[in-house]
Amino acid sequence: MLTIDLQSILNSIPNEVNWQDIVQFKKLDQRVAIASEICANLIGVNEGYIEWCPDNNPQTQLETLLWWWVIRPDLGAAIAIEAPQGNYQSVYP
Repeated sequence: MLTIDLQSILNSIPNEVNWQDIVQFKKLDQRVAIASEICANLIGVNEGYIEWCPDNNPQTQLETLLWWWVIRPDLGAAIAIEAPQGNYQSVYP
């Protein structure tokens, strides 16, 4: 059985991710829009890559989880478990 070590994934956050490295790239615009509704301006979309632009230093857990969900929606269920309580969990498909 494959186990996902979500904490090690969250600790290895890149600030930029090339488009070809984004899971389910065709739905990226939808995920960026959802993330922007929760944390405005969290994701910068550039030519060939996206950039993580958290407002807080250090970044909040929610900012971190949203960033990972945008680039790795295949980890949505594991990410949702870690999400802070509130209305946010409903956006993780």
